[in-house]
Amino acid sequence: MRKSKAKRLSEQADYQRAYRMQQKALRKPSRDDVARVALHLMIGEALKPNHDGELDEWCAALVSRLADQGFDRDAAHRRVDELIERYADGWAFQRKPHLDLPQGGLMRSQGHRFPPLLR
Repeated sequence: MRKSKAKRLSEQADYQRAYRMQQKALRKPSRDDVARVALHLMIGEALKPNHDGELDEWCAALVSRLADQGFDRDAAHRRVDELIERYADGWAFQRKPHLDLPQGGLMRSQGHRFPPLLR
């Protein structure tokens, strides 16, 4: 006999909640966490001296891909420009404070340094 839709949705919600708790306990970054760090890295590197033109090329490629996904090209360009302006004005990377808590008696390492962008 097939489960009711409400029962399936309830079980799926329970599974998803447990999965998220497990991922948090494992301190496994989500896709969005990785994307956020990558964005911070890309913009930060492109804003450094002697990287003229990199930011423009990267911005054009990003806006183009967002437009290909169905987003409004002008709105995407404005959003990307807003983010770049925030970083250029010194907006700090939004870290997750709960990850600073001890785990197994060890503190997470501090002072990560990113390698230069690969071409």
